[in-house]
Amino acid sequence: MTGSSPVLYIDETCIGCGACEYACPGKVDAIYAVADDFLGRLAITLEECIDCGFCVPLCPVDCIHDARDEGIVEGSGGYMKIKELQSWACAGA
Repeated sequence: MTGSSPVLYIDETCIGCGACEYACPGKVDAIYAVADDFLGRLAITLEECIDCGFCVPLCPVDCIHDARDEGIVEGSGGYMKIKELQSWACAGA
């Protein structure tokens, strides 16, 4: 693992459709509904996110972003952990 933490985030244009929540791998469940949000918007728990990026292409309003790609935080990558996890899983098989 690279040690860099995931930095995917959902912006305020979220419509609360739940597509991202559905895409989040079953054992991860890093996406949650924001409490008391009238629109039912969603957010990402960074500590739980494995940075797989499955949620990004499923968003119909393109509101999920990688802060590294946008220069908000330092680092490179974007959905790199999933490749590392897949290679780790294949090595153990």
